[in-house]
Amino acid sequence: MIVGLLLAAGGFGAGVFGSLLGLGGGILIVPLLTVGFGVPFREAVGVSLVCVIVTSSAAAGHYLERHLANLRLGMFLEVFTATGALVGGLVAFLLPERVLAALFAGLLAYTALTMLRRGREAAPATAPSGAARGAGGGNIPEG
Repeated sequence: MIVGLLLAAGGFGAGVFGSLLGLGGGILIVPLLTVGFGVPFREAVGVSLVCVIVTSSAAAGHYLERHLANLRLGMFLEVFTATGALVGGLVAFLLPERVLAALFAGLLAYTALTMLRRGREAAPATAPSGAARGAGGGNIPEG
């Protein structure tokens, strides 16, 4: 019973932070399952992928409703992310679990360092993030 409540709270937290920050809940779900509950890494990745499908779909609907997502850019990138996901899924079963876990940890560390470094850079104090470029998606051509 307590394990179920902890899993539900972790899933809820991953959904909130995933949709709030655009993380992809896997950044939170995979460590939660592997470190917190002892689930094997590959199984945690599979569970995470299923969860992210639902989280992404629900959040994307709200972002599209408010015209804060560039649908054309998203559809364009989806072709390549789906292709990459198929290749990644095939390769994941060729590598040992420890190698996959090390790759995951390295990606998290790289992301954290990059974000911390960019956080130190002085940001212009003119417009809030995203307001200056509107809902069109920044420098990506739409044509």
